[in-house]
Parts: sequence; structure tokens; C-alpha cells
Amino acid sequence: MGWSSECNSAEQPGIDELVRGIIFHHIPVARRIKITILPVNVLRYDITVATPPSLNEPKPVMTESETDRLRRQIEDLKAEVARLQQGENKAESLGRMAGAIAHRFNNLLGVVLGNLEMVMNVLPSESAAVENLIEAIQAARKTAEVSGLMLTYLGQSRAKADLLDLSAACRRSLETIRSGMPKEVLLKCDLPPNGPVVRANAAQLQQALTNICTNAWEAIGAGRGTLQVAVKAVSPGEIAATNRFPLDWHPREFPHACIEVADSGCGIAGKDMEKLFDPFFSSKFTGRGLGLPVVLGVVKACGGGVTVESKPGKGSTFRLFFPAEEQAPAVQPDQAGQPFRFEASGTVLLAEDEEMLRKLTATALNGLGLNVIAASDGDEAIEAFRRHQEEIVFVLLDLTMPRVNGWETLEALRTLCPGVRVILTSGFSEAHVMTGEHPTLPNVFLAKPYDRNELISAISRVLAGQDG
Repeated sequence: MGWSSECNSAEQPGIDELVRGIIFHHIPVARRIKITILPVNVLRYDITVATPPSLNEPKPVMTESETDRLRRQIEDLKAEVARLQQGENKAESLGRMAGAIAHRFNNLLGVVLGNLEMVMNVLPSESAAVENLIEAIQAARKTAEVSGLMLTYLGQSRAKADLLDLSAACRRSLETIRSGMPKEVLLKCDLPPNGPVVRANAAQLQQALTNICTNAWEAIGAGRGTLQVAVKAVSPGEIAATNRFPLDWHPREFPHACIEVADSGCGIAGKDMEKLFDPFFSSKFTGRGLGLPVVLGVVKACGGGVTVESKPGKGSTFRLFFPAEEQAPAVQPDQAGQPFRFEASGTVLLAEDEEMLRKLTATALNGLGLNVIAASDGDEAIEAFRRHQEEIVFVLLDLTMPRVNGWETLEALRTLCPGVRVILTSGFSEAHVMTGEHPTLPNVFLAKPYDRNELISAISRVLAGQDG
């Protein structure tokens, strides 16, 4: 008689109880016990026991050597669980550290971008320095993109998720992707007219598909090859259990939407499979390696997972799975050609603990015709609001501040004036910031680093009474 089971390391007391039962004869004697450590602190144990005795027969007793062997296995198991738990804690700690660095980095990058834009605005267009400034601004924005990619991998991206027709989103993305592909690579598409609906960010979805397709045509190399992209709906039972990422992802019991990207390239070596989605791992050349981690980050943010099927010399198939939604995607209004005008007046309460960014933002707000009351933390902001409540038309509020943070400040301001309009800013993503329960929410969220146009857009929305 035997059985096989899995449990998380957090359920270790249950294993102890099982073994205690075997040792003290509550369970028939174990003739074989095999314990295997799987990724992400999952334990698989296979136990074979003797046929249970009848009620009238005496319970069998384990021999001393069997008991000692079992005890040693359990001690080894406990040590392995402790090692895995330590590794998981370290990964969580590194994730928090990377997120905090990206947040700090975005603050400082905002200062760089803002100052460059201000210099551009005062320089005459014929100045020889204009071209250098344009290149510096472009480089700064690309640096912001790298920071954004790291946050995407960590699941802390800046993007807002919307209901999207997956087939239509892929069709739009492939038009751009096709133009950058090598001519020797043949692109074949199988996209239904009306694809399954998912909740995702369109730009991030395009980034993920671009990264997967780029990875595919690079695997094909300089010769001729085929790249196939398909979109379909699948059931949880159709999702492979092997080579599935993240390792702790299990599809839930509802339909999933799938993007399938298959190539005729060189395939993936078995030794590289488990490292495919590690940041900066690359079998190509040094300096690459954020493409696939970003893909995984985008899919994880949607509650999905990725499977990989590959054999060296026979190509690879990546499948991206997203929970399918029953709602239809909203029709986006066409705003092309609509003239943009910005007019503002009044006083703004600016709460920002980063001194350089506070000064820069105040200057930008002044340049838009707004008066500014600046505060370096939440306490100062609350006190300033008490004194100038009648003058303040909206509040530009940083999330991460000493003493009293953005959420606490927002709650205090709404207590003083329930109708106060607030723009909340952060170097973390909107989805990450809004996670959890909050007594009150901002009217508009503005991700850092932001440029002048993004600031104007946020102000326009908050003054027009548009939330989001």
C-alpha cells in the first residue's frame, strides 16, 4: 500500500505528525519513504507501507534501524526546508531592495529630465546645444525605460491594466514587430477575429510579445526560418505542468487565454531551461538578458504564467497564459486631432521629501501659471493645508515621505476637506501602490519619473474632475 502527496514548507508540522504516527504505530509500518524537494519550497513525499493489520492483530513495530533511518530522513528534510525558506526570504529581500532602488532612481531621474526640459525651453532653437540636449533627454528616457523594465520584472510596474481583446492587441503589435524582423524569417499568424478578453496593459503586452518574437528570430539566426504566433482559449487541463514559470504558478479552474509563439530556431539547452527568466541571464552575449524576465513580469502581473517547450536543434514554443475575462473590452474614444489646451490658475500644495525634485516641480508648476506652497513631509503638508485650505485648488502628493507618508497625509487632508482634489505620485506602479485597503483614494495617479506633458495631463484631469 502506498501514497504520494505534496505540501508547502509551511505545512511541515503536518509531515512531522505523519512521521510521528508511523514511529508510534498509529499508521502501519513504513517499509519505504522517499522525500523529494521540489522548487519553491514544495515537498513531495512517497510512502509505501505494509498492508494494514486487522483489528485483532497486534500493530507492527518498526525495527530500530528503520526508525533511525526515518529519523535521519526527517532531519535532512527539515534542513532542506530551512535552506529553501532562507533562499525564499533572500529573494523577497532582494526584490524589496531592487524596488526601493528603482523608486529612488526614478526620483533622481525625474530631476535630470525636468532640468533638461527647462533648459530646452529657454534656449533659442538655433543654439548648437539643442541637439546635445535632445540626445541627453532621449538617453534619460531610455534609462527610465530600463528602470521600468526592472519594476515590471518585480511585478511593480507603472502600467494600468484594462480589458483587452487579446487577438486585436496582438494584431496591432505584430504590425510593428513585422517591420523590424529579418527578411529571412517568415511570420505566420493564427489570430481569431474576436480573441479572448484579458485584463492587461496594452503597452506592456506589446513589450512582452516583442521580446518573445525577438528572442525567437535571434534563435533562428542568419538563415531562413519560421516564426508562428497564435492566440487561443484553453482550459486549465491543457496547460503543461513541466517547464512552467513562475515555478509556484498553478492555473486556476477557469478558462485561460493563450499567446503561442513557436520558432524553428536552435532550441534551448536543458541546462539553460531553469535560468531562462533570470534577470540578465543570456546565452547570446553579455549585456542582454532583460527580455524574457520582462515577459514573465508582465504575465505575472496579470495573474498568469508561461510554459516553454523546446529541444536543441528543433526550435522552441513559448506559451503565455492569462486569466480570461467574461466582460467585453471598452471602446476607446478616438482623440486624434483634438486640440490640446491647458489653462490653470490658483495655488497648489506640493508635498515632496526629495529636495531637488521638490524645487524642480515647484518651478514647473510656477511656469504653468500656478502658485506653489511646498512641504517636505506629510506633517508640513497637513499644517500648510490647515492654513491655506481656501486657496488650494489641488494637492500634488508624494507617496513615500518620512514621519507621515502619503496615504496618512491623504487621509488627514480628506478629514479636513472631503472634497480636496489630490494627485498621488510614486516611483512604484499604480497597481502596486493601490494594492490593499485604503480609507480614501487619490483622484489621479502620476508615475515617476514624469515629464512636463505628463504633469500637465495629470493636472488637467484633476481640475476637470476626471478620476483615474
